[in-house]
Amino acid sequence: MKKILFAISLSSICFAAPAPTQLPSFEGNQKIVMKNTIITQVNGTTLSMLDVKKKLDVAFHHSYPQLIDSTAARFQFYQNSWRHACLELIDHELMLADAEDREIKVTDGEVREELENRFGPNVMVTLDKIDISYDEAWKMIRNEMTVQRMMWYFIHAKALQSVTPQDIRQEYRRYLKENPPYQEWTYRVVSVRANEPNQIDELVAKIYGTLQESSQSPEALETQLKELAEAYKDSSVAISPEYTANHLKLSEAHRSALSELEERQYSKPITQFSRAENKTIARIFYLSKKKDFPAPSFEELSPKLKGELTQKAITAESDRYVMKLRK
Repeated sequence: MKKILFAISLSSICFAAPAPTQLPSFEGNQKIVMKNTIITQVNGTTLSMLDVKKKLDVAFHHSYPQLIDSTAARFQFYQNSWRHACLELIDHELMLADAEDREIKVTDGEVREELENRFGPNVMVTLDKIDISYDEAWKMIRNEMTVQRMMWYFIHAKALQSVTPQDIRQEYRRYLKENPPYQEWTYRVVSVRANEPNQIDELVAKIYGTLQESSQSPEALETQLKELAEAYKDSSVAISPEYTANHLKLSEAHRSALSELEERQYSKPITQFSRAENKTIARIFYLSKKKDFPAPSFEELSPKLKGELTQKAITAESDRYVMKLRK
């Protein structure tokens, strides 16, 4: 029987990220073997790699029950999760010691109910599949429930109390500053070019008059506009593709030309000399569509903002509580 050895030292487990390795191809009856290295001792409890493996096995069954027989998937799960599981195991032992000092307990009935919820009505059959004894599963579930209770008392409850209505209002103001209301403009640009400045004024006047008199968009008038330009030497008319943009992100020139327009209106011609082309260019903007995107109201956004602030507070309280236990 071929075996894949999964051996990790204490220093690599607790203080270094796993090095990326190519997932091996498992065939036939290959299995994963994990070297049972002693990791550390917490409050008199010795933690080993076997403890980490058992924690990972339960987590793998809970998250990926459909892959329970896939050796390759399990190996990949071990590779990606062992460091987090190791550190979590150490922190949980510290919380269990704190729970013992505070006399916070979980009843046998609560553990039994969670065992059935986690592993189904045929608990023993499921535990045999993941190679964990009933006593080990009982202890693991009891410890997890105790840790969850400690986290509620000393992390989540404090975090919820720390988020005030004033905090949510301030976060809403910050959101509006970073995400102001805007309009989405859809437009085209009619560009008129000519070598002689005295020619372009007359040509632009004719083109602008034609656009203003018609209720059509510039692309519908393209043939007519180009015929007007042909009467003037070295002159041309071009119609841009249709652009759609947030008005706050447009250049000042485009925003200024479009800001006063209503839908299906033309701007007055804007003429300037282009050094790059060595020609005088006149541009006429056509606004085909304008759509408003107002900022969400405080009532709409406050649940989301409260959730985000609470999550940040939970992270801060969790770091504070765990660091206190570690010290």
